[in-house]
Amino acid sequence: MEMTTRMIMLQNIEKMVMEQQRVDENDSYIKQDNEDLKYLEARYDQLQLPHTVKRVIDDYIACLQTRDERYSDLAYAAGIKDTIDLLQGMGMLAAM
Repeated sequence: MEMTTRMIMLQNIEKMVMEQQRVDENDSYIKQDNEDLKYLEARYDQLQLPHTVKRVIDDYIACLQTRDERYSDLAYAAGIKDTIDLLQGMGMLAAM
C-alpha cells in the first residue's frame, strides 16, 4: 500500500508544477498579485534602508514564503493520500 501511495504521489508532482504554471498564467487574482509584487519589489528596492535592515526584512519574507509553500505541499500531499485511501476503500484501487 505504501509503495502505491508513493508512486501515485510522485507521478502527481509534475502535474502539480504544470498546474501551478497554468494558474500563474490564467488566474486573474494570481496575475494581479504577481503584478503587485513587481511593483512593491521596485518600491522596496528604492527604500534607503541600511543593508542589515533589508536583510532582516528579506529573511522574514523568505521564511513566510517557505512556510507557506510547505503548507501548500503538505495539503496537496494529504489530498492525494486521502484520494488514494478513498479509492482503495471503495475497491477501485488495489492496495499493494
